[in-house]
Amino acid sequence: MSVSVSMPENPEVHDHLKEARRHWLKFLKSNWVIYSWGVFFVLSTAMLQVLVTRLLGWVLDFFTKDPLPKFFYGASEYDTFLRLFVFLVIARCVLFFSRVGWRITMARQTHVASSELKVNIWDNVRFFKSVDLVRHFTKGILMNANTSDVARGRFIYGFTLVAIFDMLFLGLFTLGTMISIHAPLTLISLCVLMILPFFVKKLSHLEMTRYRTAQETLGDFNDLTSQVVSTIRLQRITQTGEFWSKKMMASAESYRQKRLEAVFTSLRYIPTMGGGYVLSYAVLFFVGIPYVLKGDISVGDFVAMQGLIFLLQDPLAELGFIISEWKKSFTSLERLSEIYLHEQDPHLGLEGDELLDTQTVLDVESLSFKYFDGEENVIEDLSFNISAGKRLGITGPIGSGKSTLVRILSGIERQFEGDVSFMGRPFNDYSHEFLRTLIGYVPQKPFLFADTIRENIRLDRDLDDEQVWHFLEMSCLADDVRQFPEGLGTPLGEWGINLSGGQKQRLTLARALARECQLYFFDDCLSAVDTVTEERILKNLNQQLKSETLVWVAHRPSTLKYCHQILELES
Repeated sequence: MSVSVSMPENPEVHDHLKEARRHWLKFLKSNWVIYSWGVFFVLSTAMLQVLVTRLLGWVLDFFTKDPLPKFFYGASEYDTFLRLFVFLVIARCVLFFSRVGWRITMARQTHVASSELKVNIWDNVRFFKSVDLVRHFTKGILMNANTSDVARGRFIYGFTLVAIFDMLFLGLFTLGTMISIHAPLTLISLCVLMILPFFVKKLSHLEMTRYRTAQETLGDFNDLTSQVVSTIRLQRITQTGEFWSKKMMASAESYRQKRLEAVFTSLRYIPTMGGGYVLSYAVLFFVGIPYVLKGDISVGDFVAMQGLIFLLQDPLAELGFIISEWKKSFTSLERLSEIYLHEQDPHLGLEGDELLDTQTVLDVESLSFKYFDGEENVIEDLSFNISAGKRLGITGPIGSGKSTLVRILSGIERQFEGDVSFMGRPFNDYSHEFLRTLIGYVPQKPFLFADTIRENIRLDRDLDDEQVWHFLEMSCLADDVRQFPEGLGTPLGEWGINLSGGQKQRLTLARALARECQLYFFDDCLSAVDTVTEERILKNLNQQLKSETLVWVAHRPSTLKYCHQILELES
């Protein structure tokens, strides 16, 4: 997912860059009113910063009896000083509110854009093909995109723009004011500062290269972390924990080194810009003293020039920051654009939400299937049907295609030969969202969110606690939950680490039951539950889901005891 800092030659990468720019410009246009106010507040802040510095010089001129602008002269010295003081206080107050103004307008768009970028990731990823999620956009890559890339890319929508306008306005106002005080002294100071952009450009290119490498290394580390967490049970069985631990430490160390290289490169801006500041200040001081002694400029003007040169250095310092942030942000946006532009599964975008009046829930005719990289069919010329309210059991040895068949029957896998109808119509006649309201699926490996038990069951449904307890009772988990100190509010941790294997499976089952679907697929989802508890669950489901159709996949014959028909697959 890496991109080049220079104009890319790869057409795909060029498309990603165009998409990044398109999204950025679209966001700016849709929020132009807020950005207009932001520009106004940055403009007023820059003007007032220069004015405050100039006012301090005039105050010093007042005490040294040097001439002041006619506007400040009053009837007496006291009136003159009072005018200077009032102007200084007002300028300071308005400066404060101007800074608050650009923070709550333009700068705030950083956080608004962050939310939109994350929403866009979800809106695209949820339509990706399953094979792409396994091979290209793994959990680690998507985690990196949703956290690191969004966190970096968002700045170009807010704080980076603030820095650009601040550099522009503050630079122009400061430079103009310095020239109005003493043009020759201003030009001498600028000659010293003009060497900085050359070093900043070279430094930003090196920083960008190292930052991109660090981001790619972080994606690899996140992906490895996901693999390690998901295979903890297998590691315990095979006693390979030490191997994975060393592999994790090596990957973490690699990312640490790459990240440190990028950070240390960024830190080099400090001595680079600081050296320029010191040199320009020294030149201004030693060259400016003779002008003061000759009376060409007043003491107040000389002090104002000292303050203004520091203000002028701020835009130059921001120049390095802007170049760095601009490249970092667009690199992250390009990486996100690869997600936004990636090919989607056309089946997931289909429309249709009308069911036929039929008692046949699933009708399978001459079904055959093989994996895209396989040579032989996993499923060969399979035909059967299931009526409403019936229970179908699927069994067979490992590798016989049980889980694959469930994915086909649930409408997830569409690349097969033969005909599969749901409620009298092919899956392609229904929208994906509509199918998910009708079909529930409990996989072999339970997946739980790092949230409470209550929220893991409710998800997007508006369920009260009484309803949540009902589904926990159905899955025989209610007694366990009541023993937890926080009950339904018990946090589960990542991957439900606070629960045992059987508890995870039962909680995943309760979550599926809470969807109240018409057709359920249970893919060996009680393998970690003891036989006594399994029997209680089976009775509950058989009694309370009389009109619903159930498809069970299991190795234990006891799990399929309530099934009306058994389908045994061969390897």
